[in-house]
This record gives sequence, C-alpha cells and structure tokens, in this order.
Amino acid sequence: MTYAHRIDIYDADTHMMELPDWIASFADPEIRPRLAPFVDGREETIRVIDDAVAQFKRRQVDEKYADSAEQVFMSMSHKGWHGLGSFDASERKRANDLLGFKASLIFATSAFNQVTAARDPEVLIGGVRALNRGMAAFCKPDPRNLGTAYIPLGTGVETSLTFLEEAIGSGFRVVVIDTIAPESGLSFTHPDYDRVWARIQDAGLSIALHVGVNGGSYNPVPSSFYKNGRALPPHSDGDAPRDALSYMSIQYNAELFLAAMIFDGVLERFPKLRIGVVELGASWMVSWMKQLDQSFRAFRRLQDLSELKLAPSEYVRRQVKITPFAGEDIGWMIASGMGDLLMFASDYPHHEGTDDPIGRFERTMNSVSDEARDKFYRDNFRSFIGSGLRV
Repeated sequence: MTYAHRIDIYDADTHMMELPDWIASFADPEIRPRLAPFVDGREETIRVIDDAVAQFKRRQVDEKYADSAEQVFMSMSHKGWHGLGSFDASERKRANDLLGFKASLIFATSAFNQVTAARDPEVLIGGVRALNRGMAAFCKPDPRNLGTAYIPLGTGVETSLTFLEEAIGSGFRVVVIDTIAPESGLSFTHPDYDRVWARIQDAGLSIALHVGVNGGSYNPVPSSFYKNGRALPPHSDGDAPRDALSYMSIQYNAELFLAAMIFDGVLERFPKLRIGVVELGASWMVSWMKQLDQSFRAFRRLQDLSELKLAPSEYVRRQVKITPFAGEDIGWMIASGMGDLLMFASDYPHHEGTDDPIGRFERTMNSVSDEARDKFYRDNFRSFIGSGLRV
C-alpha cells in the first residue's frame, strides 16, 4: 500500500539531500577545490550524514532491515539524510513507489547553499553548473522525478540565458530563480531581463520561487528583534525558518518579487509565464491579493501603471500557483477563493513536511468538494507544469 490515498497526486515540493562530496563530483576540476565547505564543515551534521550513509549501506545488504525501514519510511526518524532515497537515485525510485505520487518536483538542499556561498563569480558559475548537472543525473533514472535547474538571475542577463539554454538542453521543465537582485544590479523586472522571461515563456518552462533562493544573504527580520532577553531554539540544518518570528516573514521576498513582476508589467508582457511559490507558506496569499489591488488603486494616479490591463490579483490567478505547509487550513483558503492556486506538497524527506502531510491537509478539508480536491492534488500542478508534463 502506498502512502498516497489516491492515485493521481502530484507533489510540488520534494528534495534530495546531497552528500559532502556530491557537488564536487559534478564540478569541473578547476572548481572543485574552490567550493565552500559542505554545511560549513559542521562536525555534528557530518556525523549525522555518516550515520545515514551507514544505514543506507546496511539496507543494501540486509533485506529484513530494509523492509523494516520501508514500513516506517515516513516517520520523523527517517527524514533528512536518513530518508529513503534522500541521496541515492536508485533508492529514490523505491521511495517514489512507497509514496505513490504520479510525479514530484525535486529541489536541491545543502549543496545549493554550498554553491551560493561562493564569493568568486567564477566559482559561483561553476558551482551552479555542477548543481544542475547533478540534479539532472539524480532525476534521470525515474521519470516521476521532475528536477529543477537553478538560474542565478543576479549574475546578469547573458549568463542567465546561457544557463537557461543548458537547462533546456538537459530536459528540465522547471527553473528555480532568485527573487532579489544584487544592490548594484538591475531589477529583474527591468526591460533588459525581458529576453530572459521571453526565453522561459517560449520554451514552455515553469518558474519556481523557493525558500532560501533569494539571490544572496537575505534576512527580513532586523537583528535588534532578537535582543529581547529570550533564548532561541537552535537552528537545524536546512532552509526552514529558525523561530516563530522568522516564520512570520518567510514570504516577504516572494511578495515583493511577485508585486514587482505585476506592477512593472512583466506578467502583462509575458502572459504565459507560470510561477510556483514553493515552501513559503500559503495563508498570506489571501490578504496579499487584496492588498495588491488596493495598492494599485491608491497609486495608479501617482505612477504609470497603465500597462496593466487586469486587476493585479487577476495576474496572480492567471499565472501563479502556491504550496501550503502541512497543516495550513486548506478548507479556509479554498473558501477564500484560492481553489485554483493551491498545490499539494509533501516536502519529502525534509522534517518540515512532517510524518503525514496528507493527513494534516485532509483534517482541514472536511467541507471541500471533490472538484476542489482534484485541483489541489492534481489539476493545479498539471496547469503549473504545462504541456511538458509526461507522467
């Protein structure tokens, strides 16, 4: 029996958990010794990974041990690097069998941070190229794996276009992009970037915004808020917020990016761009769309917003999808008009996905119609990926 409770679930957020030498194995020789240390060299994390590798090796030779791991593969003790298929492509096929999803988007984890930590532009570009090579290799054995290629928009238009062509040539259908341009650079909504948006649209690619993919160090919570005389919980590895206050701001970069894409006319000029907002929560979208329209009404006589032919929220409804966190109130969001926007996401094998994301969602969906459930588990994902979806 699969974990999935229906046969047509698509998962808009899963991850691979790279090993310490993973990115180097896909990097060009001159880049390898210049990469940043994996997980900043934290010994405790390395010990966790070593234990996970040891358990993986035992599963390969001990059938009884492998069977017992499969019985509890969604438990919290089998998440992160300890998750089935978290770092091995062959075992990921078995994990996909157990999950029972038709297809899943896959994002990088610690290797992404290792790449973006580079201060040398040559190392950054080489690291991104290695990241995308590795993602393609991890996903290749199973067509249910829909890998995501990182396009570092902050490196400029020409470099972004080069990475786009490489992603298209490698068969990627989804690209992950930065949301915040460098202080010294152009906004991604500047007309110079129209060549990038045009290529994405013409190639039929989908765009993903993901937590942690900001384009550089980004912390919307001023440090003074933490000078409060209170202890903070330790920050676990990954891209999840470390505390309740940072969770409240997790979506800020996506809000600003999407608003700029609308107000600066990018979504008007490129009506077939498809954007997925992933692992940034979803409840905020309800009031944010209201605020978008209010902002437009308040400022359309003070600045040139004449390019917009629709109400700002209509661009969201036409071109944006979003994933909620496990436990967010799907029923309330659908009743609030988000039925065409929401996509199911498990976040497997990350701990943030919990041991039962479907159960947590279902507990909020008692009054949700079959049609709305179909959209949440299937149709909105298919709409996001577009005609390139083969499974």
